[in-house]
Amino acid sequence: MGSEGARLVALQCKFSAWLSWSQPFIHQLVSEVGRHVDNVVVCNRTENLDRFAVERVVRFPVRYTTEPRLALLAAAHLQRSFHPDLIHAHFGWSGLRMLLMKQYLRVPMIVTFGGRDLGVQAAMPHFDRLYEVLFDATERLICVSADLRDAALELGADPERVMVIRRGTSLRRFAFVDRSERPAQEPLRALMVGRLIEKKGHRYAFQAVAELLREGHDVEVVVVGEGEDFSRLRRLARELGLRERIDFAGTTDHEGVRTRMEAADILIHASVTGQDGDKEGIPNVVVEAEATGLPVVATRHGGIVEVVRDGETGFLVEERDAGGIAAALRRLLDRDLRLSLGRSASDFVRAELDLEKQIARYVAIYGDLVAEYGRESARMQQSFIPEDFGALMERTLAVQSELSIAELGERLLKGRSFDAGFASAEAGPGLLERAYGLKAHIPQSVKFPAKMALGRLLLGAIALRKRMARSGSIEDPEEIDRRVADYFVQGGRLDVDGDDWGVVDDLLHWHP
Repeated sequence: MGSEGARLVALQCKFSAWLSWSQPFIHQLVSEVGRHVDNVVVCNRTENLDRFAVERVVRFPVRYTTEPRLALLAAAHLQRSFHPDLIHAHFGWSGLRMLLMKQYLRVPMIVTFGGRDLGVQAAMPHFDRLYEVLFDATERLICVSADLRDAALELGADPERVMVIRRGTSLRRFAFVDRSERPAQEPLRALMVGRLIEKKGHRYAFQAVAELLREGHDVEVVVVGEGEDFSRLRRLARELGLRERIDFAGTTDHEGVRTRMEAADILIHASVTGQDGDKEGIPNVVVEAEATGLPVVATRHGGIVEVVRDGETGFLVEERDAGGIAAALRRLLDRDLRLSLGRSASDFVRAELDLEKQIARYVAIYGDLVAEYGRESARMQQSFIPEDFGALMERTLAVQSELSIAELGERLLKGRSFDAGFASAEAGPGLLERAYGLKAHIPQSVKFPAKMALGRLLLGAIALRKRMARSGSIEDPEEIDRRVADYFVQGGRLDVDGDDWGVVDDLLHWHP
């Protein structure tokens, strides 16, 4: 722990990548928290660093978060380089990846859950047991909506450790836009922002827009985002006669989203519960849009009902109700109503969802946890890691939907070699990261079908490699894993001092 008066050091963990184009809210949160603490971003790989810049990034190959002997090296590197005081994992999957390092570093951990992690992943085969471990090991479980808090409690999380901090937005970046001077005769300009996937409900919004056009109303839609449903949605737009009315604008950055919002009259966010039970937490784009004075047409879904007040800041309809969306849009053809709802939406965000207030809560939690759970506290002496942790993590490979192509490629190419392979952002992207970056140049109509096919191919190759594996020249890796795990279960502590790797050397009989 830092000396009295010194800034805390927080490991901000986002796996596998820092950071997808669709997660600017994480960068916004980490950047603002970074005004109060020293952040170190921990991930497997980096992308969009030009868009989501951070000062310090450490990249670990995936095996250094799942295999005890290699996680020990990763933890030793973090301890020697940064002396972290706590871990903040963004999404449940990131929390799972940090369990071993939390055990070794003896620091408290916070996990912020955002939606799919608690709504789907936590109940999946091979993940359910891991989430039980995560709930036991984590000092604070932060849910971005009350709906997700209920899900965490249903899954068995300790009520005393679960709390809600809704996602806010920066009122400096998403300031109110006065739209009152726009000509009343212009088309109604609707905006949709999000991944092109089933959960976002684009098809129902398209059907609603088609209904208004058949009635002779003038409506245009800009769709920002990409995803596996791109080809289906583009085909649907043609079938509904919307080819000239819907602009598939692709992805953009935070400033690009704000510019699109400034030009829009309303936001549509028609989320639905996926076939696998996947639900939203609180979509950041809804809060951002309201902050700029856009009324929102949205569904009664997940945490959306907590940030859209029906009839006050927008309109709520039932999931998959294209007629209900059409009725809401019809009402919003009234320019005066749009402006009134938009002003109320901006006032609501300013009062209830200002990012600065949420940052203050996070920083207070950081300080409280570090003060309560020092490395020598009884809780930090406990072991939460089951003996079969490595096997549990390995079994998650069976769930292809939860793994990126980059991770599968890394697992295949790295094999079981015993190397240190840590890198900072300054080291530049590795081979896999450069290859993964090529996806930005692949058309959406090709990208996502190819992703699924390549994933199946890589999983098959990984399985074949395991069957063909032979013992190398080093000691059996599983035996080393057992020795490392036993040491910490019995209360052992990490010993790193300068170039002396101490206990790391003793446990591994090897050091980088």
